[in-house]
Amino acid sequence: MSLIILGIIAIVIFILEEFVFSASRYFWVGGIVPILWTLVLAYLVVMNAANLTVADYALAIVAVVVPYVCWGNGFQRRAVKRQSR
Repeated sequence: MSLIILGIIAIVIFILEEFVFSASRYFWVGGIVPILWTLVLAYLVVMNAANLTVADYALAIVAVVVPYVCWGNGFQRRAVKRQSR
């Protein structure tokens, strides 16, 4: 999988996580996609470990952390919106 395709998939996942998946009233629903994304990235890193550079590992770490941050932000935004009603 090329870096461009992986980046496009990551951006789509981040946007969906921020505005769609984390909008659920149940906290765990928004966590399904970040966990699956982490598993996919872990598989890709393990399978391509011999060919990866330090920059690739840094991008993988950022790509793992950002969905969890989006999940928390989206859930927090939903909680604030629910309290204001």
